[in-house]
Amino acid sequence: MILCEVAWLPTPPDGTAAWAYYALVIAGVIVMGIAKSGFGGGIGILAVPLIVNAMPADRALGVMLPILIVADSFAVYQHRRQWDWSAMRPALGGAAVGIALGTLLLFLLIDGDDQRGSTDSVAAVLSVLVGSICLLMVGVQVYRMLGGHVPKLPGNKPTAVGVGASAGFVSMLAHAAGPIMSIYWLDQKLSKRVLTGSLVLFFILVNTAKLPSYVALNWITLETLKESAFFVLFVPIGSLLGIAMHHRIPEKPFTAVMYAGAAAAGGWLIVKVVV
Repeated sequence: MILCEVAWLPTPPDGTAAWAYYALVIAGVIVMGIAKSGFGGGIGILAVPLIVNAMPADRALGVMLPILIVADSFAVYQHRRQWDWSAMRPALGGAAVGIALGTLLLFLLIDGDDQRGSTDSVAAVLSVLVGSICLLMVGVQVYRMLGGHVPKLPGNKPTAVGVGASAGFVSMLAHAAGPIMSIYWLDQKLSKRVLTGSLVLFFILVNTAKLPSYVALNWITLETLKESAFFVLFVPIGSLLGIAMHHRIPEKPFTAVMYAGAAAAGGWLIVKVVV
């Protein structure tokens, strides 16, 4: 295909058609931009299974991380000084623990894979993990949208540390921890502006803290950085779409459609490994 003959374009993985690779990754990146600028970070969960369906899970997570940091940088500037440090500080401490535990688990998976001499089992396990986490996060959000009651957690420091640890662990494995912090901080009655500002600052710090682990895991390499540099160009398109759609499209129906897409894409990650 002509796409594959352009030297500066990233190369699709073996077994993935070029059109599907570009369509899925570009769609995922645009969803990131829409989520940050138009409808809140929750719908951004759709980006994860879309991109993981386009390439092996370890490569997808490595490509996504720098793009997430760039997208979060714009959001932090947009919501600058609108965060609550007293709420964030214990959660960030917990997130550090969660990232460390997630890193340990991933190294154990890779070490076990090396001992078996397999090249595909880690990617398969990661696909199932990512798909399962996406389905769980979507399920919780939809349950709340339909009026379901999620038990309220106390707003003390030990709870904040525990929630932060859960978010750090899930973020390390699947870049899909947004709903965890959103639900917790919503229950703490943060104002909408402070909630949004706290979320974007929390996740740019968490995502930046994940970089050394991803480099050590060999998930971020010169090749993945080239992919990230190409696909990050589509973040502003998503941001502009999000701003325009925010004032023209009802939020609840749109969010429901995006969650349905995330559930379908996450479910397919599991099906194609298990079947």
